[in-house]
Formats: sequence, structure tokens, C-alpha cells
Amino acid sequence: MIKEMKQKGMYITDIANELGCDRKTVRKWLNKDELPVYKRKQRPSKLDPYKDYIRQRMDEGCFNAVVILDEIRKQGYTGGDTILRDFMKPLRPQMKEKATVRFETLPGEQAQVDWGTVTVNWDGRQKQLHVFVMVLCYSRMIYVEFMEDEKLETLMGCHVRAMQYFGGITRKIVYDNMKTVVKERNHEGKVIWNERFAAFARHHGFIPWACKPYSPRTKGKVENGVKYVKMNFWPRVRTFESLHDLNIQARYWMDTVANVRVHGTTHEVPVERWRHENLQRFNLIPFETVERHKRRVSSDCQVSYESNRYSVPFQWVGQIVAVQDDKNGRIRIFAGDELIAEHTKASDRHQKMINPEHLKGLKHSSTPRKQTYQPRLVSSPIPEVSERSLDVYDRFAEEVNVHA
Repeated sequence: MIKEMKQKGMYITDIANELGCDRKTVRKWLNKDELPVYKRKQRPSKLDPYKDYIRQRMDEGCFNAVVILDEIRKQGYTGGDTILRDFMKPLRPQMKEKATVRFETLPGEQAQVDWGTVTVNWDGRQKQLHVFVMVLCYSRMIYVEFMEDEKLETLMGCHVRAMQYFGGITRKIVYDNMKTVVKERNHEGKVIWNERFAAFARHHGFIPWACKPYSPRTKGKVENGVKYVKMNFWPRVRTFESLHDLNIQARYWMDTVANVRVHGTTHEVPVERWRHENLQRFNLIPFETVERHKRRVSSDCQVSYESNRYSVPFQWVGQIVAVQDDKNGRIRIFAGDELIAEHTKASDRHQKMINPEHLKGLKHSSTPRKQTYQPRLVSSPIPEVSERSLDVYDRFAEEVNVHA
């Protein structure tokens, strides 16, 4: 329009007056060869913080907008489903092309195990906790436990509690190449198992299976499980009183969220599919997985462990007992194979964890002692002296002289 007005012979001042703009603006557009392109400024969307998670779920094979909407709403999304569907629609073809055919197992055939880590504020200092995750591959039932470390004894203890939670064990369990399970591989690539863990597996009747190095998709179900714990459970945790309390919160989450939701891949509820798992029984005879520390019970019904003191029933005063630290926030004390006491593990040093029931029947030092016979010292009395008149003594003297 500006150029047409100029070609008709109008002055720049007249064009500016006609269009209501500055003369400099008129000169600028007279020198340009193309029309301006205006872009609409995009406002931030409520969906923006969840787009990476949505892409991840679609990459895992979940294209159900209803399922994803439910999951992101639990994470804090407050928008509707229309913008979610509009965002997912162009991604579906490329995600479906990218998706690989997933290997699905039969009921009771396989479980997968992996570790994750999280950081907590532990009495004002940062501390790393280790997250044990076991997933049943058919039902997608998940077991989660927060631990102090990833040592072999800790790993085996987690297995036992997971088997108790599931009510059995699968025929095979898949691991990555963690050193507590896989000692090494020989020149042919054959796995050399950790002997003690292999004995543990034989004891409970399952077959350990190591995935190929640098091949995470062979245990993708449990890796997704670890991510799910970090993205769904961990943001819900505000405070916890101890490691044991944190595991109580994790158990509640398993029972009320993780194992009762509609799973994004199977589109079924894990606990419903778990009823068809047909898990095999594990060995009820304990395998010595955790080192027990022998201690003598003091006269005040306590034993010492890691600079803290824990009570036991008064009947065991003076006896040798064994302290077992499961590394999950619980201390258990045994007399032989009998569990006689259980405590929340102290979070610091020089603390006492006392169960008042343990002290009932204990004789306190204030009880009066039984008196024994003792001879008694008695002072002899001073004899009394009779007072007599001197005439009496004179008369006694005369009588003596007469008789003499």
C-alpha cells in the first residue's frame, strides 16, 4: 500500500499523514522487498511441565489419553483433556513407529530387580538412600523398599520381604550386572555368579538371569518401575520420622496407588492380574542372609549396638542374644532362632530405644533387701554404789577386833 501510494506521486509526509504513522516508518517499508510476517506470542500452557513425561509414556507404548491424564493429574496437572489429546495426536504416528515389540512373559515366569537412589535431608545433612524395586513382569505388581546400602546381605533381605509381600516367587529373576549378583564374565561372556547369592537363589528355588551388558531394554519393566517410584511416590513424601517410617509410607503407596491403578501398558490393574500369577512357594526355612551380632543383656534389660541401646524382655538379663540389622530401619534381636524384640533403628548415636513392656517384672534396686542375723553390741551399765553413814564402818571395825 505504501509503495502504491508512492508510485502515484505522493510525498512521504503525505503518506505518513494518510496512514497515521511516522515518516521513518514509511521510509523503512519503502526500502523493503517483502511483507512483514507477524508471529502470535504463545502463552505458557498448563501442560508444559508434563510434556516430557507424556513423551516418555508414549515411548513406552501408552497411547491412552485417559490413562495419561489420570497419571499427570496425580502429579499436579489441573488442565483438561483437550489440550492433552491435541498434544498427543501428532506424536502418535512417530511414537508407534519407534515402539518395539515388547517381550511379554507368562504368569509366574519372570520378575525383574533393580536399584535406584534418592537424596534426603537427614538431620540437616544430605544422605543418599538406596531404593530396591522388584516388579512381577506379568502382573506389573511392584515392591519398593528404601535401604541404607546395596550390599549382598541387604539385597537378599529385600528379596525375602518382597517374596513375603507377593506371597511367592517367580521361576526366574532378571538382574543387570550388579556385583552382588554377577561376580564377572569369562572370556566367552559366560556369567560367573556370586557364590553366596547363587546359594540363596537355589535355597528359594528361583533362577537368576543376567541381562546383556549395555542392553537396558531387557529389564525395561523394572527400570520403568524405578522411574515410576521417583516420579509418583517420591514427590508425595514431605517428612518421615525414620527409615522405617519412610518404608511404611512406601507400603501404603504400593497398596493404595501403584498396585491398584490401571497400568499404562497392560491397561489392567496389577493386583487383579497378580491373582493369576500362580507364583511358586519360596523356602520358609530362613537362609542366613544377615550377619547377627552377639551381645550380652545388661542388668537393665538392654543391649548395645552401634553406640545405641535397645531393650529386650527382662527374662533375658545376663543372657547372650544376637542383634540383626536389616538395613531398612528396623533392628531385630534373637535368642537362638526366637525373635524376642524388634525396634525402630536409632537415627543418631547414644540413643535408647526402650519398650516399657520389656521392663515389667524387673526388680529395681530400690527394693529393700532381706535382713540377715547380726550380733549386737550392748554396753555394760556402771554399777550403782550405796551410800552409808561412817558410824556403820566404825561398828564393823569394832566387831572384827572383838572376834580377833
